[in-house]
This record gives sequence, structure tokens and C-alpha cells, in this order.
Amino acid sequence: MASTHTAYDWITERISMSLESGIGRHLWEGGRRYHVYREGRYSLPNDELEQQREELMHILVMDILDQKLFLAPMTEPPQKVMDLATGIGLWAIEMGDRYPDTNILGLDLSPIQPTSLTNGVRRVPPNVTFQVDDVEDTWVHDDDYDFIHMREACGYMRSTPTVIESAIAHLKPGGWLELQEFHWVAEKEDGTIDPNIPVNRYMDHMMSAAASTEGRKIPIVPEIGDIMKQAGFVDIEKKTYRVPYGPWPKDSVSRRRGAVFSVNAELLLPTSDKMLGHIGLTPEQAESLYSDCVKMFHDSSIHCYATYYVWYGRKPDEATDEADR
Repeated sequence: MASTHTAYDWITERISMSLESGIGRHLWEGGRRYHVYREGRYSLPNDELEQQREELMHILVMDILDQKLFLAPMTEPPQKVMDLATGIGLWAIEMGDRYPDTNILGLDLSPIQPTSLTNGVRRVPPNVTFQVDDVEDTWVHDDDYDFIHMREACGYMRSTPTVIESAIAHLKPGGWLELQEFHWVAEKEDGTIDPNIPVNRYMDHMMSAAASTEGRKIPIVPEIGDIMKQAGFVDIEKKTYRVPYGPWPKDSVSRRRGAVFSVNAELLLPTSDKMLGHIGLTPEQAESLYSDCVKMFHDSSIHCYATYYVWYGRKPDEATDEADR
């Protein structure tokens, strides 16, 4: 029987878990905890505060997508699913609840997912498993997956194109890949970008830091469709959703999403200290930048949006799709 927990249950569960159980599996720096496997590969922490932020993001995304876990137009439930950079594992767990006959594998650098049993109560569906793995390394998994999913990870990958190439190689013909990502650059109501908006100044610094220290390009989200096409995907589709920075909209749904999104952003900002330090920003300068962003979130006169992207595409069916070309 599928478990009956809700997303909100996981905050209580994770806070109650003993940190001692993670000794030797994590690193501490500046009062925050980071993954030890492939140290430094992922710049964000994995401690309780970051896990709560991830949960808040999951709740927000489910709200944006009207409680849909994916948008790829699969004609029947997938039998074999992989969730890349699964984080705390909520997407994989909810997939397991909704599709009890589907086998779901969640991969992440950090062993922070809930355990199967806590005090005799099942917390992870029996059809869901988690593994510590680096999705940017050579994949050793099967090549017959029906569906591969990744959320909020492209901006932290050294090479998103390489991950997408690995994904298509491990999908069965006709299988689907879906990438869900926020494009954090703030656009005004008319669609223009003001470089003086605090969030955009922050993004400029983060793009410079990623390029100079790790050779990464962010934001890469609007280009994902082109990358998928180059990798060989077909039937590529893009869905976009405008999410306000702050609770300034008049309608209740947008106002709710803007409030949750801004709380999430406030939690995310301080995790950038290391990245910004690489390009010479002092802690005081970084804190001033964060403060400007937070003020923006609460300034009802600043009307701007981030954009949530959902990209999905299908691996060609070798028989029919090649004949159509």
C-alpha cells in the first residue's frame, strides 16, 4: 500500500534525525554542512536548513504545476524512472506513492534522503531506492529507462550538455527526459531586464564566479531545448511559468507563490558566500548584496518575475522516427 505522508511531514522527520548518524559522510565549513563524496562538486550545503529550503521549493513547484510531478506526455505510467540530483528525495518519493508499480531510482552526491523505516513506520515507498552517485561521472546504470527527471540542478552542473547526453544514452527508445528549472534573472512586467534590480546584480556576480572558477555557464536554462536537440531528442517542448519576486500581485495565487519563492530565495542567498568570495567580494559586500535582494522582495513597488521552465523531449524510436526523417 502506498504511504500516506505529505510533503510537510518531512521537515519534522529530518529535524528529528540525529546528525551524529552523518558523521564521516559530510564536511563542515563556515557553520554549514556539505557533501564529502566528490567534495566541492556541488556548491550548496546539505544541512537541515538547506533541506528545509529544498522542501519549500518542492512545495512551490508542485503548486506551480498544479500538483503534477511531470508534464511529459507519456501515454502510460513509466515502469523505470531515474531522478537525477534527487536531493532530499521528495519528487522520487511522491512518484513512488502515485505509481506503486514503477521502479524509481534517486541519485545524489549527498546521503540525505529519508530512510525506509523510522520507528517502524515506512517513510519511503518500497519501489523507491536512493544511491549516492555523481551524475556527471560515467553512468553505470541500465540503458532501458522510460523516464529520467532532473529539477533545479542545471545551474550547478559543470556540463549540462554532458548530463543530457548521458540521459539519452540510458533511455529506451521512446523514453522521455524532463528538466525543471528556475531562471532566476528578474524580468519586469513588460519582459525587459533591468540590470540594476538587486537580484540581477546578484546573478551577474554568480555568473562571473561560475565562469571564472568552474568554467560553468549560468543561466543556461533558456538554452536547454537547443542542448536537448543537439543530443538527439525529438518532440521537444517548453512550458514557462512567471513567478513573482515577492507578494506584490493582487491575485491570491500569484501572491502566494511570490511569498514562498521569496522566502526560498532568502534562504538560498547566504549559500553563495564561497562562490562570491572567489571573485573577490568580501563577506561585508556579499551581505550588503543579499540585504538589497531581501529589501527588493519586500518592496511592493518593484514588480518583477522569475521564470520557471519545464523542458521535456523524447528519445527517438529507432524504427519509426528514423523512417520519418
